[in-house]
Amino acid sequence: MVAPSDLTPLGFRLAELLVEGAAVVTMPSFGGTIALGKGVYEWWQDIAALGKRGSKATDALGAEIAARLAAAVKDAKHRHKEQGLDVELLPGAATEVAALLEQVASDGGVVVAAVQDPDRFEDLLNERGQEFRKKVEEKAESLFDELVRTVAREFTSLAPGSSRFSLEALKQLLNNDSEALAILHRMEAKQEASHNDIAEIKADVKDIAKVVNTPHAPVPARPSRIRFGSRPMEALGFVTRSEQEDLFDAVFSAAAPRTILAGMHGCGKSQLAAAVAARCVEEEWPLVAWVNAESRGSVLEGLSELGQRIGVGETDDRTPETLARRCLDALESAEAADRLVVFDNVERVDDLKGFIPLGKGLRVLATTTKQVDWEQAHWTPIRVGAFERKQSITMLLGRTGQSDRDAADAIADALGDLPVAVSQAAATIKRSRCGLATYLDRLRKYSLEDSVRRLDGDEYPAAVGAALKLAVRTALEEIWKQNPRWEEIASLQLGVLALLAASGVPRRWLEGTDQESSPGSALDASEALNSLVEFSVCQLSEDGAKAALHRLQSRVIRENWKNEPKEQARAEEDAVALLASVNAKRVLDRENRNRRQDAIDLADQLRATSEQDYSSVLFSAPRFGDVLLSALRHAIELGAPQAAISLSGAVEQLGAVLGPDHPHTLASRNNLASAYRDVGSFSQAIALFEQNLADRLRILGPNHPDTLTSRHNLAGAYQRAGRLGEAIPLFEQVLADRARVLGDDHPHTLASRNNLAAAYESAGRLDQAITLYEETLANTTRILGPDHPHTLASRNNLAGAYESAGRLDEAITRFEEVLAGHLRVLGPDHPDTLTSRNNLAAAYHAAGRLDEAITRFEEVLADSKRILGPNHPHTLASRNNLAYVYQSAGRLDQAITLYEETLANTTRVLGDDHPQTLTSRNNLAYAYYAAGRLDEAIPLYEQVLADSVRVLGDDHPQTLTFRNNLAYAYQAAGRLGEAIPLYEEVLADRVRVLGDDHPDTLTSRNNLAAAYESAGRLGEAIPLYEQVLADSVRILGEDHPDTLASRNNLAGAYYAAGRHHEAINLFKDTLEVCEEALSPDHPLTITVRENLETLERETNQSPASSPESSEE
Repeated sequence: MVAPSDLTPLGFRLAELLVEGAAVVTMPSFGGTIALGKGVYEWWQDIAALGKRGSKATDALGAEIAARLAAAVKDAKHRHKEQGLDVELLPGAATEVAALLEQVASDGGVVVAAVQDPDRFEDLLNERGQEFRKKVEEKAESLFDELVRTVAREFTSLAPGSSRFSLEALKQLLNNDSEALAILHRMEAKQEASHNDIAEIKADVKDIAKVVNTPHAPVPARPSRIRFGSRPMEALGFVTRSEQEDLFDAVFSAAAPRTILAGMHGCGKSQLAAAVAARCVEEEWPLVAWVNAESRGSVLEGLSELGQRIGVGETDDRTPETLARRCLDALESAEAADRLVVFDNVERVDDLKGFIPLGKGLRVLATTTKQVDWEQAHWTPIRVGAFERKQSITMLLGRTGQSDRDAADAIADALGDLPVAVSQAAATIKRSRCGLATYLDRLRKYSLEDSVRRLDGDEYPAAVGAALKLAVRTALEEIWKQNPRWEEIASLQLGVLALLAASGVPRRWLEGTDQESSPGSALDASEALNSLVEFSVCQLSEDGAKAALHRLQSRVIRENWKNEPKEQARAEEDAVALLASVNAKRVLDRENRNRRQDAIDLADQLRATSEQDYSSVLFSAPRFGDVLLSALRHAIELGAPQAAISLSGAVEQLGAVLGPDHPHTLASRNNLASAYRDVGSFSQAIALFEQNLADRLRILGPNHPDTLTSRHNLAGAYQRAGRLGEAIPLFEQVLADRARVLGDDHPHTLASRNNLAAAYESAGRLDQAITLYEETLANTTRILGPDHPHTLASRNNLAGAYESAGRLDEAITRFEEVLAGHLRVLGPDHPDTLTSRNNLAAAYHAAGRLDEAITRFEEVLADSKRILGPNHPHTLASRNNLAYVYQSAGRLDQAITLYEETLANTTRVLGDDHPQTLTSRNNLAYAYYAAGRLDEAIPLYEQVLADSVRVLGDDHPQTLTFRNNLAYAYQAAGRLGEAIPLYEEVLADRVRVLGDDHPDTLTSRNNLAAAYESAGRLGEAIPLYEQVLADSVRILGEDHPDTLASRNNLAGAYYAAGRHHEAINLFKDTLEVCEEALSPDHPLTITVRENLETLERETNQSPASSPESSEE
């Protein structure tokens, strides 16, 4: 055993080091604001406030840290023991590590270094620890090393500024200290604001990168047989029912694609459905899925997760509705096969409306207590009732091994032959080893009045409640006889199960519900739960992942609390404590391999509590708001924003309980808005962000950091929605306010400067964007260092702006720096590194270095397939990029083949209406156009435009681009009567939506001029060309590729108008600039040179002839 007392000195020394570090960096002479950044500095100030409360507070913190260290080294000690090492040497090793920490804490310079870079603390300890390591016995050196590693990890989880810093870890340590928790709540509010700003920086990186810049694990091979969901374990001694034959015939003969089992609570509907699912598994059906259908939210969440299991791929549009529909599309389009999807416990018929799977060979089975006209809804109903009496008697005698048929008959009669009650009675009799007659007497003695309330449609006798109540009491009595500690934990587990999701609670959570730090606690919790399962009070799912109470049993427990309010209060406290513990110990543990699943499961529990009337009381618990706020944030961070969105009802209910002005109400609404933003539901996001800003202005005033964060988040949502005219003034206001209130070097100010630059870039205001990006890069390099992720992001953003401005040499240099940084810091296979390689290849393409671009894009595509899988959105984007550069190089056959593959895969993975699918369809149309296949290009362009108008709206920038492209195809086909009105419409829309100076507006004006020229309307074309050139010079600069293209186009129009002298001079000037600014081999340079040579030949001039003779 590892006793916490063995490591108490270590815990005290580590607590003292934290407090000492906080004291050092907050002294005025240290200059912590500059060295750390204000956000981190302020967190250290709050830790210093903890230290100022005296040695008692520090000692309490040290004791808790010691307990955590003991738990952390337990496994290591076990490994050492297995290797034959003497683990009794641990105390000596711990003493030396404590002495090492004491020396570190006494050296101010070392403390400063630890605070400035907590992630290097382990290296620091190893460097200074050699003299202490020599003092332990040779056999204890590995224990010394393990302790150093564990201490360093604990320090980094508690030290602001480290990559593992966790406020929740501090909260867990100071759980019973209200004053300390008040300080930590202030810290958490700061962390929430900082989180939002950092998320905005990353969002800007991914926009510029063209490929979503979010880390993803390698995509595993899709399983050939999928078993999804937590279906109930098939009961031992399952009794064959009269309804079973009809059910099996309906499912296995494929006579009924939709079958519904309808009956009162406790009649065994779910057990019958589980029997069907078990047979499907036995017969190796490719898909057997079990979806909890208690609410619309649970149906959508289940289908969303099922979609990911069957490999439909990820997408930016991740609302639960969208993911569920993509799952249904995948099921319907799959090859014919025997497949089963079960919707268990359908509470409302409308919850399934629009989300019932279809497909060849697919059967849908549902269970419900609702007695409605299912046949009219195209379901085959099978009514499920009570057992036949002989079935009840057979179960009671068979499971108990007794022969008193009369007593069995009397028990069955008292229970109305209700399957759940008869089954529970048999289990109670067997496990308590009492006779059937004795059980009957006990059943009759129980008061039935307060046992269980019958729901609508239920017809069971009142004795059912007594049987279920008796089962719980008997189980706890028998468990107490085995081990009183198990009985205490079992009682806790029952209370938690009765309050949390009726569909069940993850078993791994319940087996950690014993909060004591003794080494046997997890084993005790497991034994307690297993005992409840043996008594049939609690059931496990088939895969053992979840534990649940039957809904009737759960109601019995809750209604019994009416007579025992203290028990209810304790159960409510235990349920919230479990959720908080899961959040702190599982969701926030970066080493937890199930971290994402724990975050999704936590969201599922919180969603269920908001939908279950009896769970609403939990929202009043002091810690519940913390859990909900954290669950929203981490579901988004871990790539499950659909789980966060499913908590909209919980957010609304929290606000109703706490009041609209409570900090948790505002913070949870902010995080919900962020989830809507991340899945592309901008209208919902903007409405919530606007509400939050108004509330924070009213409550906190205009200069409070939280108000500035709200304004910043609203600006970001406006930008993502394409509403730049509203985003830019807000970003400008936030930047000015943050610089004034927080200072120029505060992380939030840096984020605001970056995001304003991105908004300027989106609006085509490149000079302003580049200036701000350059300032941001200089500041992040100075404050955070050259290799910090935010510094690399800033350098990437600046490179992208240089590329947009045509400063390609500078762009390529910066992109090469970013790639080198990502390779050095993250390694070659990290998704951010793939993005950097993609961006550099795109810059080579823009610079006309096609051979290098093609090589790079081919490498990125190959690595994306290997690392992310062939269906990942990044891989699809890489395939699209390679096709585009093939097209630029004239390799049209290869380009078209890749575009066709990309469109097919994007449609299958992301769906017909996803923006990336629309882009893929547009790109294929463009390739058809380039190959002269206009009959195929134009219908595809028309389809893309119609879909974009429907999906994105008339004024979305992407819709305007598709309308422009269709006009271009009409023009190429000679259909100028259709092309010109469309060009005029696009130009008017872009002026209105984007402004006169946006690069897309310049493109529209150029394209309209070209159409006028093709129609012979040179008097209208030339003034437009001249305006485009003047605007391009003013906005983009003399040497920008778009400016040079405008010169080329105007020269061509001059020649068409017979103004040969002006045309030749303009071509020659343009060629000279192209060769110098772009290179002689750049595609635009080649085009201008060919135009000049053609013009000179047609005017019968040699290249050396004088310009004057051209006019003859």
